[in-house]
Amino acid sequence: MDSAKKTIKTQEKGYLPRALSLDILDDVVRKNGTPDDRLDFYLKKNNYLNLPREDIALCKTIVMTTLRRWAHIEQILLKYLKKTVRDHSPRVHLIIMIAICQLVFLQSPPYAVVNLAIIQTKNDKKSHKLKNLVNAILRKVSEDKDHFNIDQFDNLELIPKWMIDRWKNFYTSDEIKQIADSVVNVPTLDITLKKTDGKIAEELGGRSMITGNIRINKFGFIPDIQYYHDGKWWVQDVAACIPVKLIQGHIKNKRVVDLCAAPGGKTANLIDAGAKVTAIDSSIERLDILKRNLKRLNFEADVVHADSTRWITKLKYDGVLIDAPCSSTGVIRKNPDILRRKTHNLDYLTNLQHKLLINGIELLKKGGLLVYCTCSIEKEEGEYQIERIMDEREDIIIKKISTKDIGIFQEFIHPKGYLRILPNTIADGGNDGFFISILKKK
Repeated sequence: MDSAKKTIKTQEKGYLPRALSLDILDDVVRKNGTPDDRLDFYLKKNNYLNLPREDIALCKTIVMTTLRRWAHIEQILLKYLKKTVRDHSPRVHLIIMIAICQLVFLQSPPYAVVNLAIIQTKNDKKSHKLKNLVNAILRKVSEDKDHFNIDQFDNLELIPKWMIDRWKNFYTSDEIKQIADSVVNVPTLDITLKKTDGKIAEELGGRSMITGNIRINKFGFIPDIQYYHDGKWWVQDVAACIPVKLIQGHIKNKRVVDLCAAPGGKTANLIDAGAKVTAIDSSIERLDILKRNLKRLNFEADVVHADSTRWITKLKYDGVLIDAPCSSTGVIRKNPDILRRKTHNLDYLTNLQHKLLINGIELLKKGGLLVYCTCSIEKEEGEYQIERIMDEREDIIIKKISTKDIGIFQEFIHPKGYLRILPNTIADGGNDGFFISILKKK
């Protein structure tokens, strides 16, 4: 009888997307998983198979908003609960967090939110006895929800203190606030058009950000957007297309190797600029994604599965692109799970980045250009890497960035010649943070 009751309860309208949100967040918070990876994992499970597209979209919204507003949600919870339930029941803590997110930040119907949260608590084998506590807290929050002015929350509180303390060594208070404000920006959709398809921007209802890249504010399921299956565009943040744009006049019909190629956005930039591209990545799974993306775009590249820090060939290349693995602190607005990490493991990442730079320079012919970039705002992964390699090598120089074809980002070119783009530089919808530098081999 109990089993039958549980089955009925889990079939209540709206239950499954909330249950999926809970499973994903539990893995993100306690096991350092990523939302996209865990979503793919759980959608293969029997209880979530054939979940309607609108339920998946709701799940994503709940997960990402909860992660973005985590500290604000905990502030609200502390008004109603003096002692946390996290240690006793991490999942019930998440159930409450998810529910508060829906009540205050998503303005979901209170009755449904509270009812489904109680059902979730009842279905938790370890903590079902807390259902009355969950009910009491959420009913009080639902009664008071209109009194919370979300615009009055301090976005700096969304950033862990250890991150803020680090950034104070590199950035001004205004710049740190700018980074923090980016967290609550729900990302728009930026897409890069093939050079031959510049006329479709208006048809897609987007606005031009810089040449070849447009922003779409309202969109649904991405593959349903016009011209997706025709391969006329690919998803790419406006800042992410800058690295290749800086060298596009130098690489037509030239050999270029992309050392950290997957999932292929910058590989597509290189091919579209006319380069003959060798795309390398150490992950077979990510290379499969790259191959699918290139196939859809009708682009061709020589795809190689290899460790880019050690891959060697007799060939020397006209260009090398290193979009290095990094802490990704420049893309927190798209990946707010980064804020739940305890550390960035910077020592490992900076060592890997240095190895990539060394091998990239070895692959470069004399007179060739190397573009090094990271979607990080940590100086160790940007400026300091370039300073270190310049101290170690006498066969390279910095090629100062001077192009005028990068819109608003033009003003962020440093006197030393690199480009430091902070998140939220573009006020309407934000942008990714990037460091970009170009090296030339003597």
